[in-house]
Amino acid sequence: MKTKVLLTSLLILGGMSVSAQWQLGFGGVGLGPVDRFDSSVYKPGAGFFMNVTSGSILPKESPYEIRFGIYLDHMWSGSKKFDVDLADPITEQGQTSFANNSVGNHFITRFGYKASPQITLFTDAIIGQRKFYSQTTTGVKGGSEEYEDDIDRVYTSRTFRYGVGVGTRFNLGKSFGIELRADYTRGNEATYFNLDEIKETATSFEYADETWAHSDLFVYGIALNWKLFRIQSSGSYNNTNDVPNSYTPASPTYRRTYPRRRTTRTTTPKKKVTPKKDIKKKEKEVPITW
Repeated sequence: MKTKVLLTSLLILGGMSVSAQWQLGFGGVGLGPVDRFDSSVYKPGAGFFMNVTSGSILPKESPYEIRFGIYLDHMWSGSKKFDVDLADPITEQGQTSFANNSVGNHFITRFGYKASPQITLFTDAIIGQRKFYSQTTTGVKGGSEEYEDDIDRVYTSRTFRYGVGVGTRFNLGKSFGIELRADYTRGNEATYFNLDEIKETATSFEYADETWAHSDLFVYGIALNWKLFRIQSSGSYNNTNDVPNSYTPASPTYRRTYPRRRTTRTTTPKKKVTPKKDIKKKEKEVPITW
């Protein structure tokens, strides 16, 4: 829902520029927790991102640009895996993983400067939200056609974010370029797996959580960038084929149709695996008071 709102806002703001070129970027990013979040156990990660920016609202002749857009990413921030014995299927070796992930949806206002025809420097004002989520995945090691993975999302934290980004776009042709960028965003409280505290006991796998009041992140990446299309004003449309239509349709012909027999394909639903050991939250030790 929030992504749809961001996209709608982008289209409205982009409509302010009637003859400017939009841009699309897609690439990989790295992630590093910073500030107080860096003192926690949240691991550095990596992932991919895409952004779409409208045409500049400033005149084409201006060396400066003001664009509006959306910035989306998905990142993985560490995991821990264990081999497990399965009660079903008992003949297969299983595996359980504990992973921290996040998904970001941001709205950006980009201020650019064309240092040369090949190089554009820019800075982004960023506002949006990031969803941190931690989940366990238990399945047959190596995959199975009969059994599907059992996925349990344990923690979900939605954080409001704001920050700034900087970058450079290198134009390699009329429509193609490479974009280097980095950004810093501040966020509120998030809960996630403490991967350093996950332990295997004789009867279970026990996980611990970590909660921090701030979830500040430093993200850096590289992307391929394309110039997409130009939004043309309706007044500039000129139809050169204003010739009266002299086409006379042929007499309709009627063809008898017969209903086709539909074939239905039944698929057998996959079964969930059953590990022999429980997956549960680690009980916190209560200090003994004398």
